[in-house]
Amino acid sequence: MSELAPLAPLERLAGRLGYTPEGAEAIRAADLLAGASDLILDEAGAAGVEWGDTLAVPRRVAGICVEVAYRAFVNPEALGQRSIGDSSKSYDRAGLQGGEALYLTDDERKAVKRAAGGSGFRSVTLVSPYSGDGPESLLGS
Repeated sequence: MSELAPLAPLERLAGRLGYTPEGAEAIRAADLLAGASDLILDEAGAAGVEWGDTLAVPRRVAGICVEVAYRAFVNPEALGQRSIGDSSKSYDRAGLQGGEALYLTDDERKAVKRAAGGSGFRSVTLVSPYSGDGPESLLGS
């Protein structure tokens, strides 16, 4: 897990849970917040931004951190489905295999990238066929 403080405090996760975890549950909750923070920082890093101690974490990003940790806290087996009669479990969730408890949804990934300033769009230089600058001039021929 990261050496930085989690992107959201334990108090926000406690508010989402409806109680304040204590003992081993508090350690688990803090570990989940750290893991969620690592996922978010990896996603933000892909957009060219690093949040840390000196850069304020956007409120939406802190909320995503809490949601990621909350999902894992209340569903530690990362089950996508469970049947009680004749007991059945399903771990495949949105195409993810192996029952990963900590994950970002597609919408959360987009929100993190927006908060990091990365829209996913890149600039492209177009060459007009009427300008006389054909593909040869771009290739250095």
